[in-house]
Amino acid sequence: MKRLLTIIAALLLSISMIFANGSQEAKSAESDDGLSGTITMIAMANQAKGLNAAFDEYQKDHPNVNLDIVVANTVTDFETMMTTYIAANELPDMYLNQVGAVQQSYAAEGYLMPITDIGVMDKIIDGDKELISWQDDYYAVPMGTTMNVIIVNNAVLKEAGINIGEDNYPKCWSDFIDLCDQLVAAGVQYPVTVAGKDSSSITAWPFQYIYQTIYGEDPNWYANMLRGEHAWNDELYLSMFDKYAEMKKYIAPSALGNDVNGMYRAFISGESPILFQVANTVGAIRDIAPDLDIICLPSCFTDDPADQTIIAGLDSGLSICSTTDIPEVCISFMQYLVSDEGSTIYAENAQEIPTTRVNHAKVDPSYTLCLKILQEGQLPVSAVLSRQWIPGIKEIMKTASQNWFAGADAKTVCDEIQAQHDRLVAANPEWVQNFLDSYIEK
Repeated sequence: MKRLLTIIAALLLSISMIFANGSQEAKSAESDDGLSGTITMIAMANQAKGLNAAFDEYQKDHPNVNLDIVVANTVTDFETMMTTYIAANELPDMYLNQVGAVQQSYAAEGYLMPITDIGVMDKIIDGDKELISWQDDYYAVPMGTTMNVIIVNNAVLKEAGINIGEDNYPKCWSDFIDLCDQLVAAGVQYPVTVAGKDSSSITAWPFQYIYQTIYGEDPNWYANMLRGEHAWNDELYLSMFDKYAEMKKYIAPSALGNDVNGMYRAFISGESPILFQVANTVGAIRDIAPDLDIICLPSCFTDDPADQTIIAGLDSGLSICSTTDIPEVCISFMQYLVSDEGSTIYAENAQEIPTTRVNHAKVDPSYTLCLKILQEGQLPVSAVLSRQWIPGIKEIMKTASQNWFAGADAKTVCDEIQAQHDRLVAANPEWVQNFLDSYIEK
């Protein structure tokens, strides 16, 4: 009898295991829709963190799909990589990078797949989508809202007895200079840090100045430049270097030798607690110093506080390259990334400010002041308009500004930018005509 019971128990266990395995196989069959392959992608470090976190969940339903990310440290790195990949005809399957005219040119040249009809753009909040489209099709879905800000090591301010909040943040250029002077008086010899080796870092401040002050002076500045009414070497642009020169005394001479990591070290240590960048740079800083007290402030480079704006726009364009041999896999992952679950996971881990209409991400507390200003409309919004400039000129402007930072004369630098701009315009008259034909006067 005992032996019989043992045999029955063994049979029951075998049957239960068969059912369990069958159930597991059914679940696998249900979750695996036949998608397979490895997505190769380029992204910044903080974006890669968000993509990997979202992919971990995505892969649970798509176990035969993998993700291989190549990290670009700067926008310049990304564009250099893409130039190399294009020349070798070995594009990645996807990329996630700053929205801009260079990326728009990839669409115009046929390197990107249109994503208009795959059900992703209807998940995105309203905003300027001009630079993610080409000839009535979308070629990138924005994964983050960019804000160009002043990033401050708030712990250093507090140690100096400076408490900044909603009622007393700097509202104009003299306010900013006063903040720097207060820090110097408190023993911070060089309050501002940049990475002299990185042209993108050198020009973070000029770009903010251009969006807020130059476009504030003439909202149609670049269109009027193409019409011959402005130039890179006229007084409006040259005056920017006067302001930058005022600030240079607050930047350590050793900053010329800084790379981006050196800039972060100076910021985190408190040696130079102010830097100019896009807000999601905070994510890269958090990777090094997760608990650092940071506050993001709106740009304040106008002479009159009444002219202050906050600089913001849709950013971080996720694109699919037209040469991919796994388009259905790329589309599936893109659709997941704009879903409620995927976009929340991505935004929280990348520390991007979300662009999807439904999102439950908790953003970095350093964004609180600027987000409140943006969401409540406390300041007018300046768009990130350099991304509408003719492809190639931003890189020329960055290099020229880096030369000025290293000691070159401002007029000489601006003359070179203008000469190179004339060359680009002459080489691409169709682009200029298309820009002016479709331009909406501000």
